[in-house]
Amino acid sequence: MAETVYRLQGLDPAWPLLAELAWLSPKNLGALMQTLGDSSLVALRRRFDANFDGDGTSEDLSWFPATSMTEKPGLAALLRASEPSTGTLPDQGMRIMLELLTLERQGRQHDLGERRKDLRGLHAGLFEAYIRTR
Repeated sequence: MAETVYRLQGLDPAWPLLAELAWLSPKNLGALMQTLGDSSLVALRRRFDANFDGDGTSEDLSWFPATSMTEKPGLAALLRASEPSTGTLPDQGMRIMLELLTLERQGRQHDLGERRKDLRGLHAGLFEAYIRTR
């Protein structure tokens, strides 16, 4: 579905489906990203591969949607449309990132600090990617 939406409508409408694919099958997401060859997606993937502190396996790609927002906060508007997974950690990380970006825009410093702690406790690599851009 993600490939079809991409081919018919472009990358922006495909982002929610790419996020869902990341959580369900990171390996298939990697293959699809290669197939699509979208320059924006390729650039984000390169930064992800170079900077994300994960396990070094294809499963790391499940964190790609959340870390992509550290590089491109504007993706938050697109990724909000993704369907929640079955409570996977990468999905939780993305939801926390969505909250953090909202709190930043609202200037809610106290709440921001609490959610940052939650992110750090969830995944140190995602937290580091987030903090590196702040």
